[in-house]
Amino acid sequence: MSNRDDVWIWRHFENEDFCVKNVRLTLGRNLDINAAPNAFCWNNWATGKSTTFVWRAIDEKIPSAVALTGRGMLLQDMTCKICGADDENAMHILLRCNFVKRVWEAVSTWTNFPMPNNGNSVTELLQSILECHRSRFIRKILHAIAIQTMWILWRNRNDTIFSGKQRTAQMIIEEVKDTSLQGVRQRSKHNTITKQQWSDFNFNE
Repeated sequence: MSNRDDVWIWRHFENEDFCVKNVRLTLGRNLDINAAPNAFCWNNWATGKSTTFVWRAIDEKIPSAVALTGRGMLLQDMTCKICGADDENAMHILLRCNFVKRVWEAVSTWTNFPMPNNGNSVTELLQSILECHRSRFIRKILHAIAIQTMWILWRNRNDTIFSGKQRTAQMIIEEVKDTSLQGVRQRSKHNTITKQQWSDFNFNE
């Protein structure tokens, strides 16, 4: 307590009055404030939950075992509960798990588009779709399918861990087909796409 008026201070510069410059200096030491922002392309043909999830996953913000450990939780085992081959982070859950690879292979076969391999990140996968030599319509469909696939893979991971439910890769791909078709029908003007067209992935570009 003192007879002086109260003043704002920044804890890293306690001997100086508060100023924005000191805040920026502190942040500049801990963050790359010139780094490019997450250039995620939102797709309104996929569900809001799935797009938000993928946006967070790109920056490892989903509660994977590795992320939870980084937040201070004490976990005895950080390995993937589905394949057990590696530590469970966002990229492993969505792209690199052995089970997940089989799902992506099925998606690639269905859409005739090369989906991820071991070297891909989520950002690279989505960018490769947006830059592929297909019509704008097909690119947006493939983008929505990829987002929906990652969301369903995350839900499958949670069902396996918390409910003991185990589904085959074929069951996952069928859910991807059904939910992504519903999304395109409900959220775009292409509501006349038939289930057979979708299953054959046969459209007039």
